[in-house]
Amino acid sequence: MSECRFLYENLASSPEALAVSSARPGAVGTPAPEALGSAVCYAGGSHTGAQDQVFVVEIDGEGAGGAVGSATFRWQRVSADTWEASGVPTATAFTALADGVAVKWAHGAGQELYKGDRWSLLAVGRRGEQPLSDRDRDTRWRSTGCAAEWVRVDLATPTRVRALVLADHNLGGAATAVLKGNDSDAWDAPAYSQAISLTRPHLVHFLDATHRFWRLELSDPANPEGSLAASLLYLGDYFAPARTFAAEFTQGAVAGRRLTTSDAGKVAGSATALATFFQLSFPRLSPEDAEALEAMMAVIHDHASGGLKPILFTPFSDDPGSTLYCLPAAQLERRRLPGGRWDLGLRLEEVVRTDV
Repeated sequence: MSECRFLYENLASSPEALAVSSARPGAVGTPAPEALGSAVCYAGGSHTGAQDQVFVVEIDGEGAGGAVGSATFRWQRVSADTWEASGVPTATAFTALADGVAVKWAHGAGQELYKGDRWSLLAVGRRGEQPLSDRDRDTRWRSTGCAAEWVRVDLATPTRVRALVLADHNLGGAATAVLKGNDSDAWDAPAYSQAISLTRPHLVHFLDATHRFWRLELSDPANPEGSLAASLLYLGDYFAPARTFAAEFTQGAVAGRRLTTSDAGKVAGSATALATFFQLSFPRLSPEDAEALEAMMAVIHDHASGGLKPILFTPFSDDPGSTLYCLPAAQLERRRLPGGRWDLGLRLEEVVRTDV
């Protein structure tokens, strides 16, 4: 019998747990100055670091008159506790810092550099582990090839896994996907190996196995983009209520709206992408299932922002392709029935992509 499934506790939610076969480098931003000198600092290169980093560059010696080429600088990543290099000569040619990031200076009028002049710049993490774990559908892993790519997860200890999702993939009709599991990072003869049927827009596979290491191997040599892409890797468990939602349910589409008001009071609006929604009613749930759904709401509640984290919802387990990347409404509607059971109402609305 088909059941509905909620996927909300992602074991692969940290970039440190992930590794990818390849990833396109990230962009390097324009340095923001806090400087008295007239020289202009420029940044270049392509960031190969796994996560976003803010680099700080500071003049630590003026040399002979604070001229470019005479003055020296020090630098660090904000995530580091100390300066990572100091006394480095300034130059009009690029000087490498780390992870593909480089800086240079252009001559200015007057004294060019003063001790204490500093610049900060954002280097966006490469399009690999971080986009696959940040729950943002608009940030995507981008491989550098498409014939033999993989994503690996290290769960630190053997852990039961019952669901895999590769969200918003761009795999073509001739692509292949194989999920492997093992208790060591070796893949010639893994303990678990299963070819996966392709579903769209998300690759969804249900299983039941316990291993520490997991690897999703992908091959799509005919991919028209020449590289593979995906917005999220989910690896973990799911919750399935003993009683699924009622046979009658509401499914539809809703457009996001933006309203603006001019100084004269005129209201204008625009519509964003259409999002699928489900309005569900779970009749006569046991106390255990009602409490499990409330526990899910507690887990996905983001205390820092006061909002909710997205989840994946499969309305029909025999149709994995129907899985929805969505947000629940802020509250559950729970009504107590005679005999200790509960009627529970829940609205789920798709998180739409804006980069399509």
